[in-house]
Amino acid sequence: MKKTTTILGIIMCLGFMQNVNSQKNVYTTSGSEIIFSWGELEYTDAFKASYSQAEIVKHPVRFTLFFHFQQFFHLDFTNNIGFFTGIGMRNVGMISDEVLPENYNDANPSYFDAKIIRRTYSLGIPLAIKLGSFKDNLHVYAGGEMEWAFHMKEKWWDGHSRSGTKTKRTEWWPSNIETFLPSAFVGVQFPGGANLKFKYYLENFLNQNYGNTNATNRSHVVSDLTKYKQSGLFYLTLSYQIKTSKIVDLVYTDD
Repeated sequence: MKKTTTILGIIMCLGFMQNVNSQKNVYTTSGSEIIFSWGELEYTDAFKASYSQAEIVKHPVRFTLFFHFQQFFHLDFTNNIGFFTGIGMRNVGMISDEVLPENYNDANPSYFDAKIIRRTYSLGIPLAIKLGSFKDNLHVYAGGEMEWAFHMKEKWWDGHSRSGTKTKRTEWWPSNIETFLPSAFVGVQFPGGANLKFKYYLENFLNQNYGNTNATNRSHVVSDLTKYKQSGLFYLTLSYQIKTSKIVDLVYTDD
């Protein structure tokens, strides 16, 4: 229900902007992103009780710059207040270093180390309010976004470094990632085009109903997501926004 409400809200705002864009300053910007993301995983109590030596050792920062693209449509009511929406494609995900049981069948299982990366390509529609001095290209903004995850990659190494044996799998329209990912964000646009943004996903990144609860090998254990009770994701981005088109000009005054 929350997801449906968010989508309908975005559609209504887009319709509103369509009606007023003949009266206000409307233009587009585009750019890419450099993303630094962190995961926030936690095992269920039942999993910890069954496998006492299992552990999430750390959540290393994930750095990515390919492939990200954004196109934003801005509506400035005055020089100091406005909105923007648009569309973006990005590569987001998390890394975890974990200690996991070899399988779920042994009464006294042995354990192995794994470095796991789970990421998705997604398409998102943001909606945000911005406040500042648009003539100086300096403002702060805050809003929300709904993303659709359409491609997944999971890869893991036998060890907490990338020097061990690597196992990889990919999937279109993935079932192990939540299909729709709502988020909230805040950011700052600086003169010259530089942009800094922080985003937090409001619901779990992973589909925690996905997995093999009778895992018989390491790959099954890694891919089993029922062992997590939380799979949060947040990230910090650096980007450079370029004004690509003026649709309607508004002459600001000092009144």
